[in-house]
Amino acid sequence: MRNSSDDRLCSVIIVNYNGKQLLMDCLASVMAQSYSPFEVLLIDNASIDGSVAFVRSTFPQVRVIEARENLGFAGGNNLGVRHARGNLIVLLNNDTIVQDGWLAHLVEAVDPEDAAVAASLVLTEGIPQKYYERNGSINFLGHNIMRVFTRPENIFYAGGASLIYKKTLLGIPFDEEYFAYGEDVYLGLRARFLGYKVVHTNASVVQHLGGATAGKQRSPRFTMLQERNRVLNILLFFSLFTLIRVAPFLFLNALAKSIASLGSSKYSTRGVLLAYGWLVAHPARVLRKRRVLRGEHTVDEREVISWMSSRLTGGETGMARLVDSLSTLYCKLVGLKTVETLPSGAR
Repeated sequence: MRNSSDDRLCSVIIVNYNGKQLLMDCLASVMAQSYSPFEVLLIDNASIDGSVAFVRSTFPQVRVIEARENLGFAGGNNLGVRHARGNLIVLLNNDTIVQDGWLAHLVEAVDPEDAAVAASLVLTEGIPQKYYERNGSINFLGHNIMRVFTRPENIFYAGGASLIYKKTLLGIPFDEEYFAYGEDVYLGLRARFLGYKVVHTNASVVQHLGGATAGKQRSPRFTMLQERNRVLNILLFFSLFTLIRVAPFLFLNALAKSIASLGSSKYSTRGVLLAYGWLVAHPARVLRKRRVLRGEHTVDEREVISWMSSRLTGGETGMARLVDSLSTLYCKLVGLKTVETLPSGAR
């Protein structure tokens, strides 16, 4: 265990945007944690609902940092990290309630020197219990694929609802251009390509309302951010050889999302077009980001790919299973050795 009290200081960062109605339960549960020492920073993204006044009067021990504009999840957390005093940085959504021992167990999870990031067990409203039995990964489109790993500590990336990471290893966590969505995958990819572990702990438990801040709408902006950031993560971190091999997935994904947006409320047609329009219009910016991130790599990308899934849907219908079987076969044919190629129980 760490011997220095400074090394053990946790900075819990909560980004808020017009979430006053969520803050009493969230902050009360955090302040009740028995772990010591820790500080709590509320980063307010220019709320107009009285959030700042409420926190300052009700939780005076919380440090409130006011942003001049809505910086999103990525920018808000980056601002919090710049003000944080601790090396152990905890990022927590404002629409959560943490259980007893949540913080202590998160710290314990990243105690090994090679562990850079750890995720809590986040129980989200509406998610069936079976999806908590085994942790998931991502595929080559950046989509979550559930129930992949057999060992409870294994997970591909730590979801942004509740995670801890070491600032000395990863610094400022996010690319602020992401604003929201996909930035937690970005952090996980950075950690893995730097040669560090990303782990999960069932002992650190969080109740999560899910989407309480962003709402349920599928506006063009949110669709654009979700789709662009998923694809951007793949473009930024992987070699040209891998990008060529996954290009059919990316093309079919763009086509499928465009068609689906015409007859479904799940996607905004304008948002999908904006996402791919941005990627086409900003090749120089993508290349600059890519050079910086790939310059950090210390491990072969085959190690990272071996933690990813070859499945496209992760669904349970006959059609979904057929699609996943074909995508897995394709990955084998082009030499993408994903977690599905490993012996049973290896991960």
